[in-house]
Amino acid sequence: MTIRNRCAGLVALAGLMLIGAAGAHGPEAKAVKARLDPLPAALDGVEAQVQTTVAPQLVVANDSDRTLEILDGEGRAFLRIDRGGVLADLASPAWYRGQTAARGVPLPDGVAQDAAPRWARVSERPHWGWFDPRLRTDEVAVPHDLEHAGRPARLADWQVPVRRAGQASALAGAFRYEPLPPGRFLSRLTSDPALAEGVTVTLAPGTVPALHLHNQGKNPVLVADARGRPWLWVGPCGSFLNAAPEADAPRWVKVAGGPRYTWTEPRAAYGERWPSAAVLDAGQRARVSTWRLPVTVGDKPVAVTGEVLWVPGERVAEAGHHH
Repeated sequence: MTIRNRCAGLVALAGLMLIGAAGAHGPEAKAVKARLDPLPAALDGVEAQVQTTVAPQLVVANDSDRTLEILDGEGRAFLRIDRGGVLADLASPAWYRGQTAARGVPLPDGVAQDAAPRWARVSERPHWGWFDPRLRTDEVAVPHDLEHAGRPARLADWQVPVRRAGQASALAGAFRYEPLPPGRFLSRLTSDPALAEGVTVTLAPGTVPALHLHNQGKNPVLVADARGRPWLWVGPCGSFLNAAPEADAPRWVKVAGGPRYTWTEPRAAYGERWPSAAVLDAGQRARVSTWRLPVTVGDKPVAVTGEVLWVPGERVAEAGHHH
C-alpha cells in the first residue's frame, strides 16, 4: 500500500478519551501508596490500574461480554462493566462516595444501603474510574522502625470484592511504605538515535521517560505496543494511534498533524521503585535493566534499545508525566 493510500484510509477523530494518569506531584509524593497486585485468573481479560491524582483511584476496563460487578463493603453491586458500557446503581451510597475523594458525601433522597437498585447507563465505553474509599492512604500509619530504616515495606492489604458472570473474585493490593530512594534511575538510549534516513528518536529522562519520534523520511514508521500489536503510526500525513488494539485490523485515530510524536514510555523505565538490596548496598552506579521497542520503518524492522542505570546519592522529588 502506498503512503498516499494509507493516509487516505486513516480516520481522524477529535476528543479521543484514553485512560491515563495525571501528573501527581502532591499525593504521589506521599510515602504511603496503594498498589495493585496481579489480577487472579478469574479476571483474565480485565484490565485494572490504581492511579493517584488527589487520592488513589481505581480504573477498570472489561471489554468482554462477561459482566464485571464491583461490590461495596456489604456485598452490594454498585457498578457493572462490560463491552456494552458501564451501568451504575443510582440508589447505592457507594456510587456517590466513589465520585469524589472527599469524605462525608451527602446522599440524595432515596439513596440508602437497603434501597431497591436503580441501574442506569453512565458510559458507552467499557471502562470506569472511581475513588474507592477502601484505597485511602491518609489513615495508614507507618511504624517508627520502618520509617527510621527508610526502606520500602508492605504495611497492610486492601481488597475490593467483585463478581464476574456470577463468580466471586476481587481486586486486591497493598498499602506500601515507599520513601524516596537515595538516588535516581536514569534511562538512556543504547541504539543509534538515527533509525533511518530522516527518522530520529530521542529520549527525555524522567520517572517515566519520554520518547520523541520525528519522521522526515519517505517511509512511515510503525511502533508496536508491549504485546507486539500496532500502536503508533507516524508518516507524512500526521501521527496516529490505534484505537482498536484488540481488533484484527488497526483503527487509526489522528493525534497530531505533523510527522512527529512524543509520548511517555513505561517500557523505558525501571519496573520497580527501588533497586535491589545488592545494588543499593554497593552504593555504586549500576545498570539495573535493559529495554527494547519494536519499530518498523517502511517494511524494515529497526532496533530501538536502551538501558536503565541506578545513580546513587541523588535524592530527587517525584516527577510528573511528560506530555
